[in-house]
Amino acid sequence: MTTSLQSVVDPLVTKYQEQFSIRCPKLPGAAHGWVASLREDALSVLSRNGLPTRRVESWKYTDLRSLYRAKFMNKQSVDVLDNLAPFILKNTHTIVFVDGNFVPTLSGIDGFPKGLEVFSLADSLESGDEDLLTGLGEAVDIEQPGFTAVNTALMEGGGVCRIEENVSVEEPIHFIFVTTDKASAEFHLRNLVVAGANSKATVMQSFVSLGESSSFCNVVTELVLREGANLRNILYQAQSKMAWHIGLTGARLEREAHLDSFVLSSGARLARNEIRLRLVGEGAECSINGIALVRGRQHCDNTTDVEHTKSCCHSSQIYKNVLDDHAHTVFQGRVHVAPNAQKTDAQQMNRNLLLSRNAQADSKPELIIHADDVKCSHGATVGDLDQEALFYLQSRGINPEDARNMMVHAFAAELVEVMPEDDIRYYLEQVIMSWLEPLDSIERAA
Repeated sequence: MTTSLQSVVDPLVTKYQEQFSIRCPKLPGAAHGWVASLREDALSVLSRNGLPTRRVESWKYTDLRSLYRAKFMNKQSVDVLDNLAPFILKNTHTIVFVDGNFVPTLSGIDGFPKGLEVFSLADSLESGDEDLLTGLGEAVDIEQPGFTAVNTALMEGGGVCRIEENVSVEEPIHFIFVTTDKASAEFHLRNLVVAGANSKATVMQSFVSLGESSSFCNVVTELVLREGANLRNILYQAQSKMAWHIGLTGARLEREAHLDSFVLSSGARLARNEIRLRLVGEGAECSINGIALVRGRQHCDNTTDVEHTKSCCHSSQIYKNVLDDHAHTVFQGRVHVAPNAQKTDAQQMNRNLLLSRNAQADSKPELIIHADDVKCSHGATVGDLDQEALFYLQSRGINPEDARNMMVHAFAAELVEVMPEDDIRYYLEQVIMSWLEPLDSIERAA
């Protein structure tokens, strides 16, 4: 008797395999062998590993079933926009993408200082010039559980920023990714920032929606910091409450490089902002901070993974979450210290402020230390507003609503107030103040 075994094929993987076979000839760079090989390798990884579920340890707090059940269009047309003013910051180099497409007419691409190059990923892939994309794939691992393999196979939109060595860019570089009203598309965005040796710059990414977009944004950002580079990376995520956002920032820090990372997330029905850093040179430093402001039934997952591979490196993490209604936040922070990474200094803290008894905050800080000469710490707190402090403010004539907002603002804005860029700091402070304003519920997600 012969038994026939039939392999079970994940229908989600099948869906992306079919998309790839249909879209492959039209994807940027399809005519160039090295681009095609890169995409095909990623598709093979996806076929082998599949997409994450709650059975995967690093994804166990985030349920993706609503995303997997959703239907998206393959392409969204670009609308002519005249209402981007609220998202444009003064004194910045602005690069605008609408529904995944670079729009030069909406971007301020003139007047870049010498030593700074910014262009679209699609144009870079289409040119076939490998030098333009040096560093692509250097800071992320497509084998890791997540959506990086899908992104690599289907990437179209996104920006490339190259800063030459010894160049200091005074004005921040601001990438704005806009999804239009009623958009229901799936975008695979890939960004690459390469900071040359001893360079200095600030890069900001804003992910925003016009109207009630129900799109899925899968974005991968690679940061490559050469020796002595100093880079500040700011991510503002505020898409429609009907949208999904899954983002990964991978960074590679060489000797004495310094990275400041900040994330402010207040949008999307489900958002995950993952940061994976590798400190591969002695004396490298990173500061990773973030704030999540969620209400209704929003879900926000901030996951970090910092790998210390060399000695005398320093990392610090502070993540804060403010939750109202039935919102859910996740913080997973992992610090790994290799055996030869002596004299490592690593701190990690997660603080959660619950404004409702129905809100839920999951926190999982983690240290994995294989060296003996280190200074490492981690911690997490979950609590509600201090009732004695509220009473004190009200006893001084402040009404209950204002008193509550003052305390929440003080908790959330602490990490923003130290930013040296005046225009960005003011912009993000206004975001926090707007979130605190009493608004009618517009949450419609299940």
